[in-house]
Amino acid sequence: MSAEVGTDRGSFLARVRAALAGTGEASPRQVGEVAAGDWVARAERIRDEAVRRWAELLPRFTEELEAVGGTLHRADPAAIPAVVSGIAKARHLSRVVTWSEAALGLPGMLSDLQATGLEVMDGSAPHDPAGTREAVEDFRRRLERGEVGLTGVDFAVAECGSLVLLSGPGKGRLVSCLPVVHVAILRPGQLVESLDEVGVLLEASHGQAPPRDSPSAITFITGPSRTADIELSLTRGVHGPKDVHVIALT
Repeated sequence: MSAEVGTDRGSFLARVRAALAGTGEASPRQVGEVAAGDWVARAERIRDEAVRRWAELLPRFTEELEAVGGTLHRADPAAIPAVVSGIAKARHLSRVVTWSEAALGLPGMLSDLQATGLEVMDGSAPHDPAGTREAVEDFRRRLERGEVGLTGVDFAVAECGSLVLLSGPGKGRLVSCLPVVHVAILRPGQLVESLDEVGVLLEASHGQAPPRDSPSAITFITGPSRTADIELSLTRGVHGPKDVHVIALT
């Protein structure tokens, strides 16, 4: 009779450690030791470095973003409506769907965008206490008519030009992936050097937040949507935006 194989977490990690023995790869024991340490302190150091190194990291981020087909703009907060309007009108678009003003951290942004001649819609999911499908379907239909999606970011990664968006109140998930053009606002302190640092920041925030406040989705965006067929013919925008623009605030 074969021995029963343990299915608890400790047994699983022990088997993985045994498989990794002698390979030189990081073992789950090492990962566990980090997890038991002070993630919050590590995250605070990364945030401090992100603020201090903003001017140093931005050129590398710009280079990587452009390498994957994105475009970077430098602007102060007051100039955001003009930049978004310019992007939309260059593609003959007129409708913008956004995160809520609270999620963007920019009070009055929706009216400022409207003042440029754009049709603007708050892309936050509707609160429907009755749980009716009609309200949700109507919201999705209106969202599909958005031609430019305006969001913030939670993090950006210099080493690969990626944006990281965490779901949450006022941060509609479809705003970044349904419209033809995605415009993201990047602030000093949100740009880190590596994906490893993003992992630390996510681990720290997960440990600090109660389960109900943890994001239900984390989206990594690296340039416009790309799809290749069997003959490797590359097409942009089939499953997401054709253009990605990042406005780095000065």
